[in-house]
Amino acid sequence: MTGFDKYSEIFTNRAKELLEEEDLQKNPEYYGVFKNRLLGLKGPKQLGRKLTPAEVFFLKLNTGFNEIHNSYYSLLDIEVYMGRFPYSNTRVSKTRYLAYHMENYLNEVYILEQRLESYFTIVGRLYRNDRRHQGIRKSIETLISLVQEILKGVIDTRGAHVHRMRFTDEDLDRLDLQEFLSKHGGDELKVLKNFFKFDYGRIRKRYKQMINKNNEQIKIMLDACFDILYEIVADEKRQIKYPKA
Repeated sequence: MTGFDKYSEIFTNRAKELLEEEDLQKNPEYYGVFKNRLLGLKGPKQLGRKLTPAEVFFLKLNTGFNEIHNSYYSLLDIEVYMGRFPYSNTRVSKTRYLAYHMENYLNEVYILEQRLESYFTIVGRLYRNDRRHQGIRKSIETLISLVQEILKGVIDTRGAHVHRMRFTDEDLDRLDLQEFLSKHGGDELKVLKNFFKFDYGRIRKRYKQMINKNNEQIKIMLDACFDILYEIVADEKRQIKYPKA
């Protein structure tokens, strides 16, 4: 099992344990909160009692990791979206569809970077009273530098477009013109429809391959980062390793 998936398993297993520890039928308060949150019902959605320090600790680790997990899977989702155009016979432009998902991809990579850096910092703070703190602090600094270095190219591309214009490139500009003229030009320009169909397929394939390659590298990065975090956060029984002075 890879580092990212192994780290994720810590929280999946703990969530299962918590559900098993709480007998929903014998604990009306817990059952009510669980039902309200699950079904969106009115009523309390948090337990009335104060959380224990261990529960607060777990919640901070789990919440931050869930955000990272969702960001990464959003990148994988965009790879799927790029391979399909489910809006035939609508006003949605194929060119704008490609540009929209490319722009979203760049934004999601930036969000992932920010969430990773934030999470690494949180882990460092949670273990600041641990006897391993000095080593943990150095590991956190290394992880932040690693993420910044690996994602720098994508982040710089995203930053340039955010501050100047929406995402575009020479291929998208050409596609946009082809699509417009094939729909709104005279009869002599209708032939462009075939050129557009060919170019669109070729350019979409290029974008999808680029995203696939980026996602593969991002997964390698995540595995490396969370292999290191796993040693900090988990014990030999794959349970949360709480700080020890």
